[in-house]
Amino acid sequence: MKHLLLGLFLVTQLSISQQNTAKLNPNGLRIELTNGLWFNGNTFVKRTVWVKDGILSFSKENTQNDTVIDLTGKYVIPPFAEAHNHNLESDYELEKRIKAYLDNGVFYVKHLSSIKKRIDPLMHHYNKPSGIDVSLAHAPLTGSGGHPVALRKRFLGYGHFDGLFNTIEEIESHGYFIIDNADDLNRKWDQVLSFKPDFIKINLLYSEEYQKRKNDTAYFGKKGLNPDLVPAIVAKAHKNNLRVSAHVATAHDFHVAVTGEVDEIAHLPEIHNGKHIALEDAQLAAQKGMVVTTTASLVTKNRKRPNYDQLLNNVRSNLEILKEAGVTIAIGSDMYNDSSVGEFQLLQSLNLFSNLDLLKMWCENSATTTLPHRKIALLKEGYEASFLVLDKNPLEDIKEINKSIILKIKQGIILD
Repeated sequence: MKHLLLGLFLVTQLSISQQNTAKLNPNGLRIELTNGLWFNGNTFVKRTVWVKDGILSFSKENTQNDTVIDLTGKYVIPPFAEAHNHNLESDYELEKRIKAYLDNGVFYVKHLSSIKKRIDPLMHHYNKPSGIDVSLAHAPLTGSGGHPVALRKRFLGYGHFDGLFNTIEEIESHGYFIIDNADDLNRKWDQVLSFKPDFIKINLLYSEEYQKRKNDTAYFGKKGLNPDLVPAIVAKAHKNNLRVSAHVATAHDFHVAVTGEVDEIAHLPEIHNGKHIALEDAQLAAQKGMVVTTTASLVTKNRKRPNYDQLLNNVRSNLEILKEAGVTIAIGSDMYNDSSVGEFQLLQSLNLFSNLDLLKMWCENSATTTLPHRKIALLKEGYEASFLVLDKNPLEDIKEINKSIILKIKQGIILD
């Protein structure tokens, strides 16, 4: 049995030991972690904790441990999550993106849309102890000419789908489902389910102008579902034990999603438009236990606009409305080259949330909305042994928290 003091040399030695052990034991080492300060959802408590078969235990068993790690003066938190991205569907620089996630302590990623035929060959990278875990919606539901049809057409022109599709018509029912009425929904629902999605994504864009935009080609890609269909879609999804995540652009889209009883709203609304969401809608979202994923850093795409400061202030105001209403807020970026780190940094810079708020948003809320049926996001008996060890207390100093990680363990596997 090894008894080691945590440090840079220790981490290197443990990683080498893990690589040898993991070949025989896919759930990793039997580890005893002493003197660590473990996050209990509110503060840090000194505990001795054991890892066995990839699971956390707070009671000692009469079994021999492979390794004892002294965590004196170190802080242990659940891993981070990315609750909104689209950057795992392509093999272009995929290993670099996966490494960026893991290096920053992001173990879980919610992938809000993908083409199943394109991502299937890459799935061996995901959902394993030594990699990142993903949940997938696959093809989202939208209206004729709605988002993401224009985006898929543009990517087709770039050659991203060479070998898979030759025309935009071939992409339909792979990259998106067109649902214009109840007949479409009923007729295509079995095909939606055939992709075995982890959740259903619906696209609402400028639903207050649905009638105006639905047949106007000037709004190609800038529209979405008929808002009247949302309750029926949610009912079908829930009947199949699937949660519904709604892409929204405006405050009215937010209202439609909330009153339609979706489970998650995938964007803070009005990022690019600058209007307030209704307090009553935020209160209803909180009452129904809905999650709102931030994607607030998308506002930085407007830096060159003369009203950028107003847009940023409106982002802060809408987040404050959600906070005051008690809405569960998760951190997701929807930024292709991000791993939710930039999103976290922007939220921290707004001086709206306490360090405890931010920690719970990134570690707990983001993970549970990504993988709601897993025992993750909490450091509790019987939960997965996935956690980060920090060299400083994030409740006192949370800025650049990702840079204070000195050890990462995922399902009992010590990561390099």
